[in-house]
Amino acid sequence: MVSMILRAILKNFLSFNEETQFDMFPNMKRTSLSEHVSVLNGKLPVLKMAAIYGANGAGKSNLLKGINFFKALATDKNFLDGESVKKFFFALKQDAGTQPMELTIEFVTRSGVPYIYSVEVAGKGIKYETLQISGLGSDENINVFTRKGDNVEYAITPSDEIRRIVTGWMEKNPFASLLTINNDMPVLVDKDIDNARKWFNDELTIVGIHSFFPGLIRVFKNHKEISRFASELFKAVDLGISGVKVETENFEDWMKGHDTDKLPIEQLKQMRAGVLSEVVDFRNTRTISVEDGVQKISQMLFEQLGENGFSRDMDIQAQSDGTVRLLSLVPALYDAMEAGKTVLIDELDHSIHPHLVRELVRYFSLQKTTGQLIFTTHQTCLLNQDFMRTDEVWLVEKKNGGSHMYSLNDFKIHNTINIENGYMEGRYGAIPFIGDMNM
Repeated sequence: MVSMILRAILKNFLSFNEETQFDMFPNMKRTSLSEHVSVLNGKLPVLKMAAIYGANGAGKSNLLKGINFFKALATDKNFLDGESVKKFFFALKQDAGTQPMELTIEFVTRSGVPYIYSVEVAGKGIKYETLQISGLGSDENINVFTRKGDNVEYAITPSDEIRRIVTGWMEKNPFASLLTINNDMPVLVDKDIDNARKWFNDELTIVGIHSFFPGLIRVFKNHKEISRFASELFKAVDLGISGVKVETENFEDWMKGHDTDKLPIEQLKQMRAGVLSEVVDFRNTRTISVEDGVQKISQMLFEQLGENGFSRDMDIQAQSDGTVRLLSLVPALYDAMEAGKTVLIDELDHSIHPHLVRELVRYFSLQKTTGQLIFTTHQTCLLNQDFMRTDEVWLVEKKNGGSHMYSLNDFKIHNTINIENGYMEGRYGAIPFIGDMNM
């Protein structure tokens, strides 16, 4: 089954002052690249990929922050309070913060159930919240719960005692989503509440531009399928690397042949459990762990190709920033391509060459993926109708401090038109305006 975002709507949130909708619905009049479209429940077509463009500061990242806001709200009851909520309201107006932010997201879990989750958050807490089973536009939506102030309507009516418990919990936690109540106390027995929360927690992955993964070695070591996937990916995008692996040996044996001056030896002597990671230049260079009472040291190695078929294992410090960035994206890309999850990546092209970004996108589009990949980027080389559809491209621009979002599909673009040239010439908007820089 697939896990996908269908649409997200933001209003009065960060740079989105007016209501703005982003969606993954394709233009079915476009017959090219039909493999980029999944058919949900045998009736609803949904795109597997989307790229978001816009000038610096236009608000591209704020869409991802909006979806991350949903994720945090639905999984962590302590995410918001009266002070932290202030930073999320649209600020560039005189009455900033006096009106609630309004957010809606429609999504499909890997179990195949579509949901609509909506919330209104004001300065003193959540004013309105609802979870529905979506009818996908052809059937009526089915209410799971609707919360208005202190009142909640349920699909599965709880006892009076449970109602009182829920009311008391909401009064004590005014900024907490009702999706998180079962984390504290399992009082709401509706499986749809748990399924929706599980999607936000387990099936939605968001990678920021500066996301750092200090446990990367441990992930590769414990999940052989991710190591296999990384090796296949690095071969496919032609980095001169034929394989990625984790090498592990006893720490005492390793110390005999290596300089240990920079290691916290006293801390390691007392280490009886857990994992200690060494990080150098944003690289997870080594990981020391205790396995069956024995200290082990692990590092990631890259089999790099040389002349006349020669190859050698090189460590992560010998790799470029772009290679390390791609490596850090591997678990998320695996989630989208093979684990059937919804993945959002801010600035996919960060530290990565344009040709490599293009091959990465092409590689994703050619796979029989069960997940979804949504990313922001500045790389115009992707604006090529040979491997991206116009309905997969979204544009963000800012007017009067507010972000506006629209699809490239809104323009009548023949399949022979060079989109990259048109975008750079400003035909579709969402490009920087450069004023007169002469002094």
